[in-house]
Amino acid sequence: MKIFKLNKHWIGVFSAVILLASCDHNRNEPGWSFFNDMEHSQAYETWSENPNLPEGKTMTSPVEGTVAIHEYAFGFVKTPEDELKAASLENPLSGEFNLEHAKLRYEQYCIICHGEKGDGQGHLFKSGKYPIPPASYKAERAMQKTDGQLFHNIRVGFGVMGAHGPQLSVEDTWQLVNYIRYLQSQEVE
Repeated sequence: MKIFKLNKHWIGVFSAVILLASCDHNRNEPGWSFFNDMEHSQAYETWSENPNLPEGKTMTSPVEGTVAIHEYAFGFVKTPEDELKAASLENPLSGEFNLEHAKLRYEQYCIICHGEKGDGQGHLFKSGKYPIPPASYKAERAMQKTDGQLFHNIRVGFGVMGAHGPQLSVEDTWQLVNYIRYLQSQEVE
C-alpha cells in the first residue's frame, strides 16, 4: 500500500510539472506541433508548377458547374439607361425553352418574392416580412419589356431587387427570361 501512495504522490508531482511546463507566455507559438507540415505549409506562387495538384499547376481550372462573375461581361449596371441599352440583346434560347429546368431556377431564385404565378404575391411579401410589393410579371410595364431588359433586370437587379448575376449562369438567366414569358402567357385565375 505504501508503494501505491508513494506512486500517487509522484504521479501528482509529475502531472503538476508537465502542466506548468506547458504554460508559456509566448502566445505566437502554440506549443508542441504534432502536424508540422500542416502548420508550416509550403506556399506556391499563383502561376507556378505544383506537383500536388492533378493539372500540375497552382492556378487550376474552376470546378465544373461554378458561375464566374465575369462570365458575361456586358458592362451594364443597375440604371434605367443601361436597361434601355440592354433592350437590344437577343435571346439566344428563344427556341430552346426547357420548362422543367427554368421552373426549377424560378423556384430557387424568384418564387419567394414574385410568387408561383409571377403575380408579386410571394411568401416573403404575403407573410408581412417584406413591406414592398414585388413586381407582377403580368403588369403592363413588365409585359412591355424586351427579353434583353428582363435579362438585364435579373442579372443586375431592378428597383429594390438585388442582382442575381453572380449566382446564375448566362444560360440559366435566359431560361428564367423564357419562364417569365411563359408565366405571362398563362391565364389569370
